[in-house]
Amino acid sequence: MLFSETSLPHQLLTAVADYGYRQLTPVQQQVLPLALAGNDLLVSAQTGSGKTAAFGLPLVARLSAQSPAIGAIPKALILTPTRELAQQLAIHLNAFAAGSSLKISAVYGGANFRPQRQRLLQGVDILVATPGRLFDHLSQDYLDLSQLQFLVLDEADRMLDMGFIKDIQRLQKWLPSKRQTLLFSATFPPVVRQLGQQLTQQPQWIELPHSVSQGSIQQQVLLVSKQRKAELLAELVGKHNWQQTLVFVNTKDGASRLGQELSLDGISNEVFHGDCTQGARNRALAAFVDGKIRILVATDVAARGLDIPALPRVINLELPTEPEDYVHRIGRTGRAGLDGEALSMVSPQELPQLQQLQQVLGLNLPQQTPVGYEVTAPLPERYRHVAKLTRTKLPPKQGVRSNQKPKRPRR
Repeated sequence: MLFSETSLPHQLLTAVADYGYRQLTPVQQQVLPLALAGNDLLVSAQTGSGKTAAFGLPLVARLSAQSPAIGAIPKALILTPTRELAQQLAIHLNAFAAGSSLKISAVYGGANFRPQRQRLLQGVDILVATPGRLFDHLSQDYLDLSQLQFLVLDEADRMLDMGFIKDIQRLQKWLPSKRQTLLFSATFPPVVRQLGQQLTQQPQWIELPHSVSQGSIQQQVLLVSKQRKAELLAELVGKHNWQQTLVFVNTKDGASRLGQELSLDGISNEVFHGDCTQGARNRALAAFVDGKIRILVATDVAARGLDIPALPRVINLELPTEPEDYVHRIGRTGRAGLDGEALSMVSPQELPQLQQLQQVLGLNLPQQTPVGYEVTAPLPERYRHVAKLTRTKLPPKQGVRSNQKPKRPRR
């Protein structure tokens, strides 16, 4: 179904076309008409399914015809677990609202409080917020939610993981009883299901299958010892001239160590974890998106909500501890109909964990042992005699970026 075939107003259709959207995703096809009709919704949809447009377009469509906002009295509130996701949602919503008088603002931790307060007092129609920073503003008594018409909870299961559910339940005393509520979650554990029932009135359920085996993402397991994973990663990047790869690890220390290893191997990279300042995270993400670095090393918590356009590849240097995190990780590639690749490096000790993950998710991933990385293969010199992190730094891996022309050889 095409966006031009929907009941969205002409001005919004123009903005959607300018943004590059043509065809609705399955979640958009189901959510758009019900949201435009004013229904409360509980939606099970994974990351990368197009849910931002599914709830963002109805909000913009229904609020555009109303009078402009005055003061810190938003008409719509979108709650999201992380600052990165809040920033990205605000960018998308501003694009949808191009040509309208709607004022859209995002508030989140790790940023200066005073400018956020000033923007709110200047008027806000749609407020995007993380729970912690929202309560900071509510405690100052200038943010008024009594006129709220729309409440959206995005990635509710992630908010549960991060300990925000009680905050959201506490938020109800600030909210008017008459409103439309849309709750989106990749999974619906009992606590999230109960929260959805508390916040909605006669909700309609929309459940889309978790397509972890979708054809647009080529998934594979690479069997390699834990000690040689970083070496294999560097070799693959250089051999195949990979320019943009998101690599997941399970801990902040692991991210830092891998970043050091890659730098020693001449691979440009940045780390992205919870101990990084907001400024450092913004710079790392910008460098990755702009093609200035080849690898972004991230933990699950820090990467929640990351939206990287046309990401070609995700690598699990370590398997996630929760199968649902595997879905979230690989869902960052293969978006919007594009092909993607998801590789998982698995050591012999991790095979039971791999088996459990496949059983829970209904997968049968192809496995391969890269040449030279067999268990019986002798360890390279670097492991036998030299501590890894004291090795001499190598020159950058050679390769031609997509925006560069190859140099002619000298004759």
